[in-house]
Amino acid sequence: MNDPQKPTWYILGPGAIGSLWASYFRLSNFHVVLVTQSVRDSNTIFLDDGYTQHAVDIEQITLAQLVESKQPIYNLLVTTKAQHTISALKLIKPCVTEDATLLVIQNGMAAKDIQSLLPKVQLTVGITTDGAYRTDSCSVVHAGKGVTTIGNYKNTAISDELLAQLPNNYLHIEPCDNIELRQWKKLTINCLINGLTVIYDCKNGDLLGIPRAMEEMNALSIEITQLYQALNFNLQDFENPYQQALRTITTTANNYSSMYQDIHQHRKTEIDYINGYLVEKGRQLNSPCPENSRIVKAVKALEAAFQDNE
Repeated sequence: MNDPQKPTWYILGPGAIGSLWASYFRLSNFHVVLVTQSVRDSNTIFLDDGYTQHAVDIEQITLAQLVESKQPIYNLLVTTKAQHTISALKLIKPCVTEDATLLVIQNGMAAKDIQSLLPKVQLTVGITTDGAYRTDSCSVVHAGKGVTTIGNYKNTAISDELLAQLPNNYLHIEPCDNIELRQWKKLTINCLINGLTVIYDCKNGDLLGIPRAMEEMNALSIEITQLYQALNFNLQDFENPYQQALRTITTTANNYSSMYQDIHQHRKTEIDYINGYLVEKGRQLNSPCPENSRIVKAVKALEAAFQDNE
């Protein structure tokens, strides 16, 4: 049942993380509306949290229906892929109230573009180490319990009120005063791991047993450090990327990266917003990034292969 004292959350992006959060919001008695691209066969999401199987009933509405309805949105969680975010937000912009709370949890660095599109919303960015994957369009597995760090885009303190409006009983959520730095750190790790899991068609942990992958990861680490020097970042804020990636791989050994999942489900990946983002930054600074460029080309070749076969 819904708790009338708790706000309604719309969730844009019904993938693994969106479905995970939708389920935990509902289990916490929040009213949730899951925004989907098309009508689904069922309004039930089956959640496997590693201990219990939950059948969670969640109200669903398609993107087109939401636009037509003009329902006001006061709280919006965005978990779409980076390449779809701005186009989807442009469609529902008339529904989003000016002072809405907007929480974005995704790979990449899209916050600046979102704030430009919706300049008055309270924009909060989330970075998660939770591992989740879908077994079908209505089922999600919480494969690895991690931490979701959230921070206001303008690096002001997260309010206790906002924290109380999130499913803290089921997810480990921590506030952060410098979320942009955390974003760069997460982007760094994604650049070192995700593309390689696609190229070598493996779980995160399997990379440790592939010498060539480890060599490539080290080369990416050196190149990214050089780029960050060109960006005038304080390198003391960053751990050695290679060592950080090794630790992440160890703690997420049984996880499949989101990019791996996209390729295996014949979906376009976020490669342009991960390694491709650094390639573009390097181009702007005349600081070439050939290792990252190679990863981008390899992943796009795999994308093109399954597109040609459809």
